[in-house]
Amino acid sequence: MIGKLLGHNDIETTARYAHLAQDSVHEAAERIAGSIAADVLS
Repeated sequence: MIGKLLGHNDIETTARYAHLAQDSVHEAAERIAGSIAADVLS
């Protein structure tokens, strides 16, 4: 559905962008977890 909305003809194109989004989410979650851990352990 997302690929169709974005105008992608190939599922691989959508998957490539979805992977990039996952990397960003993972990086943000790691930064937040680190910040919370630092506050808890201080």
